[in-house]
Amino acid sequence: MPVPALSLSDCRVLIVDDNEFNRKSLALVIRRAGITDIAFAENGREGLAAVDRFRPDLVLLDVDMPVMNGWEMCEALRRNATHEELPVLFQTALDSDEEQVRCFEAGGSDFISKPIKPGECVARVRHQLEKRKLFNDLAAFRERVQRELSHARAMQTSLLPEKRRLAEVADRYGLTLDAHFETSSELGGDFWGLYPLGDRRLGLLIVDFAGHGITAAINTFRLHTLIDRFPMHHVAPSQWLAQLNAALKDVLPTGQFATAFFGILDLATDTLTFAAAGSPNPVLGTPASTKGDGPDIRLLDSAGLVLGASRRAHYVDRSLRLPRGGFLFLYSDALIECGGDEHGPLGQDAVPDFVREALAKDRAHPLGPMMDSFYARTRLPLRDDLTAVWVARRA
Repeated sequence: MPVPALSLSDCRVLIVDDNEFNRKSLALVIRRAGITDIAFAENGREGLAAVDRFRPDLVLLDVDMPVMNGWEMCEALRRNATHEELPVLFQTALDSDEEQVRCFEAGGSDFISKPIKPGECVARVRHQLEKRKLFNDLAAFRERVQRELSHARAMQTSLLPEKRRLAEVADRYGLTLDAHFETSSELGGDFWGLYPLGDRRLGLLIVDFAGHGITAAINTFRLHTLIDRFPMHHVAPSQWLAQLNAALKDVLPTGQFATAFFGILDLATDTLTFAAAGSPNPVLGTPASTKGDGPDIRLLDSAGLVLGASRRAHYVDRSLRLPRGGFLFLYSDALIECGGDEHGPLGQDAVPDFVREALAKDRAHPLGPMMDSFYARTRLPLRDDLTAVWVARRA
């Protein structure tokens, strides 16, 4: 079934020619294509003024004219960013290869030879105008998509703890809290949160959905609506993860899943109790037993079936001491899986040393040096979403 031709009734065409007969003849021809909004100019200088005033969708431009010829006018148009993409159709009696090349070098989109052949003229005019319409439609669509993605990104970012919230929680619980969040595209599949559970207990959650982009981002919104359904008070982390897993199994499409770490920091007992669902191994640091030594740093066991894969998933609670002066470092797998041209991925086993190097540079806020080191060795844009969270108890 043939595709219907686009209507050109709303298109504007500027004819620039020093010969009145040629101007009228061209106008008569292009009206056959349904174009009625036509303006005229007698030389290149008048033509430039008419372009700014008339805002044409196409310029039919003669080459040999007084005051300013067609080549000069076209070159002037292309120097103006506003008219870089304006179609210019040269009309010329010069049919040598050199002259035709000169038209294109001046910035012309195409040309028609004199004497004008009506059928060819209409076809070339229609081709240029239809192409411009399609290009403008595509540009408008792209702009709309970018605008909507920007709004969606702002909505997704609003789900995460903002700086003021971090400062409030840090002061309430005697912590240092720093975080970094970056998506590999406009939207991502990482999520993390802080959940006060009274004056002495704080919940910590980090989730990484498979993939990235729009699908993964939609899953983070699903997750956010589910979290409020399952109170964290008086529930072990393993039980809470099991509830969340069952709910995600109901809403996630087949093949989609998430890794997760959920811990509760109890300041009264100096303990961190956590359960995990296949997340990257967090780093736990505790003050050294010998004065003057650096902190004891180790990777935590974060084994567990990913969320959303099976209703029968079982999660295990683990409890460790996290006294004053200790810290917890949580991160998504982009930290250990993204590399660059000169350096391969960091890898899981290298994370403790990665943390030690950052602590040597800034003991109070090592997340900054960690991110500097990561980006120095990593190719951009990132292949996956990156979340990094530093939680330290003040000494």
